[in-house]
Amino acid sequence: MKTRQIEVPLPDHGHAVLSVPAPLTRELLQTLEQALTRTLARLRRSLSVDAVDPGLIEYASWLPERRQ
Repeated sequence: MKTRQIEVPLPDHGHAVLSVPAPLTRELLQTLEQALTRTLARLRRSLSVDAVDPGLIEYASWLPERRQ
């Protein structure tokens, strides 16, 4: 399987690189968007003040993911 790298510029912080399988279809792009949304939301929660408590982080990991 071939992969494609997508570089996302982050002003004042360099860039982020995302590797995706090629060919990139509409369906795969939609799946990627949904997965990134969930992943970034989890990252945002882990950086919040409320999530500093390891117990809250563990509890959140038990909750089923919301599917769209």
